[in-house]
Amino acid sequence: MLTQQQVSRFEIRDFLGRGAMGDVYLAWDPERQGEVALKLVRTHKADPDMLEAEKNGAALQQQLARVAPQVAAVYEQGQDGPFFWVAMELVAGCDLSDVLDQGPLPEERAVRIALQLCTLLETAHRFSAEVGDRRILGIIHGDIKPENIRLQADDRVRILDFGIAKHLSQTRKFTVNLFGSLPYTPPERLERGAVDSFSDLWALGVVLYLMVAGEPPFAGRDPEELEGRIRRGEPPRPLPPHISPGLRRIIGRSLEFEPARRYPTATAFHADLEAWLAGTPISGATGPDTAPASGNGDLSATRRTARSEPLPPGIGATRRSDPPENVLDFRALGATRRTGEVDEETGEAPAAAPPPPPPPGSPAAAAPLREEAGPAPAGLLRRSWRRRAAVLLALLLAGLGGCQVYVRSEAREMRRVLVEPKPDLDALLEQYRGVKRWAPFGIGLGNVPEELRQAFVRQADEILLSYQGDNPRTTEKGWERARDYLRAAVDIQFTDRKSRARMIYAQAHLDRIAAQTSRAAGNEPEARARTDAAISGFRDAARRDAEFADPYLGLARIHAYDRFDLDELQKALGELGKRGYRLGRREKAMLADGFRMRGIELHEQALRASRRDDQITWLDRAARHLRQAIDLYAEIPGYADVRKNRAESERRLASIEARLATLSQDQPGMLGRILGEIGRAIGEEIEKKPQP
Repeated sequence: MLTQQQVSRFEIRDFLGRGAMGDVYLAWDPERQGEVALKLVRTHKADPDMLEAEKNGAALQQQLARVAPQVAAVYEQGQDGPFFWVAMELVAGCDLSDVLDQGPLPEERAVRIALQLCTLLETAHRFSAEVGDRRILGIIHGDIKPENIRLQADDRVRILDFGIAKHLSQTRKFTVNLFGSLPYTPPERLERGAVDSFSDLWALGVVLYLMVAGEPPFAGRDPEELEGRIRRGEPPRPLPPHISPGLRRIIGRSLEFEPARRYPTATAFHADLEAWLAGTPISGATGPDTAPASGNGDLSATRRTARSEPLPPGIGATRRSDPPENVLDFRALGATRRTGEVDEETGEAPAAAPPPPPPPGSPAAAAPLREEAGPAPAGLLRRSWRRRAAVLLALLLAGLGGCQVYVRSEAREMRRVLVEPKPDLDALLEQYRGVKRWAPFGIGLGNVPEELRQAFVRQADEILLSYQGDNPRTTEKGWERARDYLRAAVDIQFTDRKSRARMIYAQAHLDRIAAQTSRAAGNEPEARARTDAAISGFRDAARRDAEFADPYLGLARIHAYDRFDLDELQKALGELGKRGYRLGRREKAMLADGFRMRGIELHEQALRASRRDDQITWLDRAARHLRQAIDLYAEIPGYADVRKNRAESERRLASIEARLATLSQDQPGMLGRILGEIGRAIGEEIEKKPQP
């Protein structure tokens, strides 16, 4: 959270929210004599490529807002000390996410909102502009979701943030987008990482589904499970039965697994929505009325259940890991020389190879053994040894020279790729592992190993960073990439303590995910073992780098949901706070869920108690924990499953309070309690006396 009250000429007045790249504040602009939304990005914490994308996105949004009334205007951008800032129009109204917290929308209202979004996407995807020295042909928002959609009077739609928009130039395809929100991400984007117009159209289909159904089409217990369902092409959850067949078909087509079966453009999507609204035939939608949005029909025939992992681009096609042809094969040493070859030292031809032995029974075979040649002279043996040593040394030097040529050539290629805006680190990692076998002690690689190490660490930190905040986006595949990048960094510099701690941290998350998979498959012993490994990994990572806060995020996650322990959960969250980690809605939800679970445990313990006093004790403790949970839930309305969990906590608390009231009414007076205690004491003494 920002502590200062002034950035550039802007006076900070209030905190509005947190975006993908920075925080947004309500600020007073003395030049405009009005309030603006001021987005602040801390440049020293931002990846340079991500910061450049933010600047380009702001410039694009500034131009797009002039032709698309749905887009919030960008006034200007600038730099002030550690901050890159963007001054934007302060858009009044309420977020679509807040509206949906109250329940689903009527079909007609949802379609009218979707039509405005289609109009925006039509304009953005056809938009042409210049940013710097580049010609932009088409803008992709890349993060369409209810939190970025604001509704004003009469449901006028405004889009708040194009800061992470990706664009199409004349010479490059749509760039890889590391941003976005998992529930609104199409399967091909999860698979290849590339973002194009289909990403926006898929997200619009998800938003339309959410508006009419009141819940998302795909769900999972955690981001890893959710990603797996989308990537595998599992069908969406069935729409409510009251949804009209025409709208069901439109939503079904927008969420087809294969892009070729979806709407090709926002214009086509718009046409079908308008046709449905007008009550005319929907010409573009195909397939049965119930598929695929309902999960019935022939959906299983058009969706895959598994996808093989492709090799990273370039691997096995353009990279080689073997040395070039001029590296000699040492297995050829000692081979027979060609006929007519002359010895360099003596100038004489070497002795011919001995003839093959004569066949048995021949006269030669019967010749006396004394006619066989005797041992070679010692001088000849010494000269032969020197010749062989000289040849071996020459071949060794030639081989080393060939290796150096190969290593230096590969180093130049890696250095060229490293300076690209988005280097393919998977291909570089494979290339580096292939070439380092021929570069003992790093000879010939120059400064490439250190440059590679820094690139691997930056990319891994970006993946680790995506697990922070209220909406973690890191997936199992992301954790695997981060672990491999950090392992490569440690291989390059064995003493890199911080990278080793982060590598162990990434592996601990993979163990945590594997435990969930085993538990879902009913293999509880394996799940326990993998959970133990995850806990051990998180603690080891924290021990190796005392300033590293993230391992306590992993421990909090485990003790909140996988192996519940309220005391350990509170301890982990406390360690996060000590290390400067800002506890957000996710951490509050974890703690609230922890108090709720402890309250449920205490309530069940009270129900098992036979003595009234024990029941009262357990019920009092249960009520205290549930009140703490409800208070925490009240601070984060609308987040995740807060509404459902708070309602459950309130119902259980009401039941406990009613039981406590009943027990209090049945409580005996003072005299009755004293006599009861005396009676129990006498009974215990009688039991202690030996029986005759």
